[in-house]
Amino acid sequence: MRLLVPFLALPLLAQGAPKFDEAFFNGDKKAVLEGCAHMAQSMKPKDAKWLAEYGRAYLAAGDQAKAQACFKDAEEREPKDGEVLRLIAVGWLRNGYKNEALETYDKILARDPKNKDAIVAAALDLASVVLPQYADKFMNQYAQLEDSDWEKFLLFGRTYLSVGLRAKASHWFAKAVAAKPGEEKVYLEISKAYADSQALL
Repeated sequence: MRLLVPFLALPLLAQGAPKFDEAFFNGDKKAVLEGCAHMAQSMKPKDAKWLAEYGRAYLAAGDQAKAQACFKDAEEREPKDGEVLRLIAVGWLRNGYKNEALETYDKILARDPKNKDAIVAAALDLASVVLPQYADKFMNQYAQLEDSDWEKFLLFGRTYLSVGLRAKASHWFAKAVAAKPGEEKVYLEISKAYADSQALL
């Protein structure tokens, strides 16, 4: 009889779920956010990264209590995982909670300062919303860990250029050239970045 429990769980959960049809997805945005997050959470309730993503969806839907519960659960499960912390932080950031976001981003550097993927992602998050004083902390931390990664330096520069911060972009483009002066792709990518950002220059 126990073997039947996993197979019975989904139909039981689905009974209270919306009908995920074309009309639903073309309807109320908040209902879509909350409905899909709730369904996914009912299927995969314990993964810290997924919990952070559920929290972001709930926050976008306007349910701060559910969002905070998911973020808290995610952080308690993986308190030293920079990628989990970054997902929580960007959830706050994209929904307009700057203070909560910055507080969580700071935890990445405090708890997982060598997590290069999380550090790069955090840098790009913060640069893309024109918070250079915070983005620089992560970019500089990455440069300390990987002082010759010209491709990431290009990415930092391109992101800054895309939001009109040419002086900041110039710093990272110069570092990219210094790291790989004989690589033709460095110069091509910088020229492409400037071409794509002409309206901002």
